[in-house]
Amino acid sequence: MKIIILHGWGQNSESWAHFTHKLGRDAFTIDMPGFGKEPLVKNDWSIPEYARWVTKKISKYKDIILIGHSFGGRVAVEIAARKPKCLHKLILSGAPCLYRPTFSTRVKIKIFKLLKIFIPTKYRKLFYSDDLKKAGKLEKIFRQVVRYDQTKQLQTIKVPTLLIWGENDQQVPTYIAQEMKQLI
Repeated sequence: MKIIILHGWGQNSESWAHFTHKLGRDAFTIDMPGFGKEPLVKNDWSIPEYARWVTKKISKYKDIILIGHSFGGRVAVEIAARKPKCLHKLILSGAPCLYRPTFSTRVKIKIFKLLKIFIPTKYRKLFYSDDLKKAGKLEKIFRQVVRYDQTKQLQTIKVPTLLIWGENDQQVPTYIAQEMKQLI
């Protein structure tokens, strides 16, 4: 049995090296394209493209326990929804699989869309979230990933799934995990 870890946004396999080492020699983390040592394939990918890429990488293994953290959890959900025969169990941690922007976020988006025609391009980044500012060359991908809703995919998952969440998670509140639990 292999334990494969899919890292979060802005992370890579090195971020998980200590944890992977604790799990033993059958555990490893994959750098996804654009992160760590894996070069970016295209700058217009979203979750489905990352899932296809990871599925090709892991298809040679059997009985996989797939662990996905945050962005890696989104990719893991997409893989699990496709029901690959190699997947044995799924563990998700802080995975923002549901696009449920808060009221204040929706208001900010609307205001920015209205005002952006008046804001010169070079000043628009001043209004970006911290995560979007840090995205750099992955900005286009980040925008697609954030808005990608996986409600339908969660409903098709048949593999045993464990959700791990922090009650004080500011990025992905526990109500997201609770809704995901109901959908799976």
